[in-house]
Amino acid sequence: MSEDTWTASRRAFVTYGAVSTGTLFGASGATATAGSEPTDSEPVEQGLMRPYQFAPGSRVTVVESDLEWQPARFDDAYQTNVVAYDHAPSYRAFLFTDPDATLESDRSFEFGSVQGSPGTDDRQFVTVGLE
Repeated sequence: MSEDTWTASRRAFVTYGAVSTGTLFGASGATATAGSEPTDSEPVEQGLMRPYQFAPGSRVTVVESDLEWQPARFDDAYQTNVVAYDHAPSYRAFLFTDPDATLESDRSFEFGSVQGSPGTDDRQFVTVGLE
């Protein structure tokens, strides 16, 4: 393997690895609203997330809340949050909730069962219960 090929391969791996890791850990340009006051909001009973990030019965803790980013494929507005699994804190996932329901950072809860999928045709997200 020549030096030029090895360098190009390594560069491609680093580039694509960083992009996929940024998406997984929620560091893909999402920003939190600074100085926002917690409001009296309705209790959060369910949320949306990707099926491969969902582990039924797992306890998670909200790491970041009130982010200004959401996937373009959503027709409705959702509140974007990042959660970390208590059994594996380095594994993080996006959790989308109703825009009126705000999750506070450091709040813990347990995932319930899958309650269906949202109104998107591609089924890349599932609705999960929060207990």
